[in-house]
Parts: sequence; C-alpha cells; structure tokens
Amino acid sequence: MSDRFVRACLITNPKSGRGGVDLSEALTVLQANGWDVTVRQKLKGGMAEKLAREAVEQGYNVVVDCGGDGTLSEIINGVVGADIAVGTLPGGTANVWAHEMGISQELRRAAMQLVTATRRRVDVGHVDVNGKHGAYFLMMAGIGLDAAVMSRVNKKLKNRIGKLAIGLAALESLPDARVVPVQIDLDGSHWQGKVSQIVVGNTRRYGGFASMTPDAYANDGQLDACLVTAATPFAGIKQLASLAVRGRPNPRSSEVYRAASIVVRSPIVLSLETDGGVIDLDDDDLTPDGVIYTFRPVAQGISVLVPRTYLGDLFEPATLGTRAPLAPLKPVRNQQALDKGVGGRTGADLRKRAKWFKQRYQIITVGGDTITAAREKDGKVVKIVVTPDTTLKELGDGKEKPLWGGLTALSAEDIVRVKGVKDGTKGTIVAYRVKREPSASLRALHVS
Repeated sequence: MSDRFVRACLITNPKSGRGGVDLSEALTVLQANGWDVTVRQKLKGGMAEKLAREAVEQGYNVVVDCGGDGTLSEIINGVVGADIAVGTLPGGTANVWAHEMGISQELRRAAMQLVTATRRRVDVGHVDVNGKHGAYFLMMAGIGLDAAVMSRVNKKLKNRIGKLAIGLAALESLPDARVVPVQIDLDGSHWQGKVSQIVVGNTRRYGGFASMTPDAYANDGQLDACLVTAATPFAGIKQLASLAVRGRPNPRSSEVYRAASIVVRSPIVLSLETDGGVIDLDDDDLTPDGVIYTFRPVAQGISVLVPRTYLGDLFEPATLGTRAPLAPLKPVRNQQALDKGVGGRTGADLRKRAKWFKQRYQIITVGGDTITAAREKDGKVVKIVVTPDTTLKELGDGKEKPLWGGLTALSAEDIVRVKGVKDGTKGTIVAYRVKREPSASLRALHVS
C-alpha cells in the first residue's frame, strides 16, 4: 500500500480480546510510513458497520479492524461493493481471519505487514432467511449445532480463557443437538437427508483450530458447504475429535460440496451464525413452506490487504490449463426443453427471442457444459449454460465456432458477453452465442 497516499480509519473494540488492544506501537509504524490515521471506537454491537460505512462516505481508502472477527464482520457488512481496502490488526480472541492471512499477532509486526501489503479482491458470502435477516460474511456461516454453540458462548468467560470457552459451549450443546431433515439445492442439484449442522465457507479455517471447508477459495465466486450428518451425541463427539486431531471433519459423517447458489429448506427454525456472530431468529420465521436459508457469493465484493509473505493458498483458482480436454456431453435439460418446446413455443422460436445481455461477465470457472461468471458491474454470480447450438466468437474476429464440447477454449478471468435467454432459474442464462473480448493488453495494443 506504499504506492498511494493512505488515509486510514482504524476501528477498535475496547471489549474484544482480554481488555482491548494497545495500538501505540502500531500507530507509530503506520504514521512513520506516511499513513494519515484516525482511530474510532465501536461502543456497542453493530456500530462498526456504521463507522465503516461512514469511512467510505468520508473518503478513506483503508479501514482497519482492530478488534476481533466480530468487529471485522461488521466492517465487511459496511463496505461490500465499496472501493476501500480492509486491513487487520488482531485484537480479538480467535482472530481467525488474521491466522488465515498469516498476519502477526504482534501488533508492531502486523502494522509493518499492513504498510507493505498487497491489495487483493475477494468474494463475500451473503445469507438471508425467507428473504429477510440479510447478512454478509467474509469467512463462513453456520446453521444448526454450529450456531447453537456460538449462542452459548459466555463472552466474559471467552475474554478470560479464550478459545476454551467455545470448546465448553460445544460440549454443553452436544446433548441438545438434533438431527433435522433438510432439502438442499446446490446450483440446481438436489440433496436430501438429515443434518446436525451445515457450515458454508468462503475461506478454510474454522474456529481457529480446524478446517470444515479445507479446499475453499476466496476468489472463485463460489461457496463450499460442509454437511454434517452425525446423528447421535456419540457421533457428534467423534466429529469434534476428528476436527481436533485431524483438523478436518470426519468423512463418515460429513459431505462437502461447492456451488454458487446454496438453498437450504428446513421444517423448523435452525440457529444461524455468520463469522461467529449469531443472527436472531425466532418462531415467527417459520412459514408454511418451512424456513428457507439462501446463500450466495458476491464475487470479488471487497478488497483486503494481504501480507506480501502470504503464500496464497486461498487465491489459487482451479487450474484450467491442466485439465484434460472435455469430451462432448449429452444435451443438458435446458437444451432438451428448448428442443421440445417450452410454453407452447419451439426451440427455434426461443432462439429467435434470444437477446444480448448488456453487462460484461468475468469467467470464474469452466465446467463440462456450464460457465460460472461474475457480472463486472456488481459481482453478481451467474451460471451460463452451454448447449449444442452455442457458438463462440472472438471480438474483432468474424469467425464463429461451436462452443459445445470445447469449453477449454475459455479460461478463468476471460471477459465475455452473452446472448441468450433466462431459463426461469434465478441466476441462470442459456447461451446461444458467447463473445470473448480481448485482454486489456491486447485492447491497448489495438488502440495504439
């Protein structure tokens, strides 16, 4: 961050950790490196979100969490979509994000990491319940036992004994743990069964000591979901033991999936938490259709300051170049529906109705017959379905070629425009033509 003038708002939480955080050494480092620093205090729950939003409005280009993960979560909710970078000076109990990023727990060193940090864009998760209680999360969200544990944590005890307070709350919660039948939609694929908890991760670390979603990436426009199916208190204890000893969930009673849209339908109200903060739900949230929890990512929704020494595990996208060529697949259900005719119209009629979507999309991942991409304007993630009729056209090149069975021609971070129709599934476009735009360097060369 030394390449530009930095005006930073530091948000502290005097109640975090074990008596707040002493910023004197950190401030000396920041100011010695030319940072213009303002320090503000979070005096009550939710206030950090308001302070962060004000920092954006007042023209700060950096906002720094000087509390814990709870304060960081509030800051994230205040700055999603804004052109401001989020940094961290660890001051909480678990400091999960700081550990994830390799940020030193010693504030003088952490301040040095801040002033030499690189700015990276990362995804942010969003969850709502029946369309209400909307909240963003940077690291993870949990339903069921996970959230019930966090609701039992005694904050005063946590400030005294740290992570052990969370462990005690987990042991207290196990006898009351219940297994609930749920239906889950993962990008259109359906899962049905009984779970004791669900953890939806944008990052990997869980509770500072394990990884429920050990293969998650923070910039792939998708979320990882760990479904814990432990059906008895004994199975729950074995699951906790696996997390403590192996650092990963026991595969005998857990399943992990990745998707850009995760919708959970439960017959009862299950507790919900985001980044360790419990969201208040009650019986009024139970509808005739049950309770619907919807998780979606905002692709590259915020900027974070990452130490230059960070090895970058969270930022490694799927390596498309190392994949074997994709064999042509059978038509997906969308194409079959078009061929048979939908709503009294034939596939040809629908193709005539195809229109160009005005926005440009940046490709995140490429599958066998789908593309996951983020809308450049706001980071909204969409699924682009490729059919046997879909063609690829390079901008500036009049030639078109079939895209079906040849999706390896596209790569992550390519910019495309899409002509097609919405298929009735939220966030899904059935494509008839995909135009790939040249890279920024090629555009510059063309202009010159």
